[in-house]
Amino acid sequence: MFLALLVYSTYISFVDLKIHRITNRSLLFGAITFASLALIQGEPLHWRSALVTLTIAPVALTAKVGGGDIKLAILLSLFFLPSTLLSLTQFAIAFAAISSALVIWSIVKEKSLKSSIALAPAICGAVIWCAR
Repeated sequence: MFLALLVYSTYISFVDLKIHRITNRSLLFGAITFASLALIQGEPLHWRSALVTLTIAPVALTAKVGGGDIKLAILLSLFFLPSTLLSLTQFAIAFAAISSALVIWSIVKEKSLKSSIALAPAICGAVIWCAR
C-alpha cells in the first residue's frame, strides 16, 4: 500500500506542478486503487481523519486552496492518516515545511506570489511522512 502511495503521489505531484490541476479522473483512480488494496490487505479506513479534513475544507476554500487539493487531502487522509494527535502534528509540520519550500521556489521562479502554487507535493509529502 505504501508503494502505491509513493507512485500515486509522484504522479499527482508532477502533474500539479506542471499544469496546476488535479483531475477528478486521477482522484477516482487513486480512490479505486487504494480501496482495492485496503480491502485485499485488510487495512483500516480512517473515517475520522477524512471527516476532519472535510470539516476544514470550507476554511481552505476561502483561503483560495483549490478544490482538487482539498479532494486529494480527503482521499489520502481516508486511507493513510490515523486520527491521532501525533499523526495530526506530524502532518501539520511536514505540510508546513514542504509548502514553505514551494512558496520560496515559486517566489524565485516567478518573482511574485501572484501565481498559483501547487499544493499536491506538500499534501502528498506530508502524508508519506506520516504513513512511513
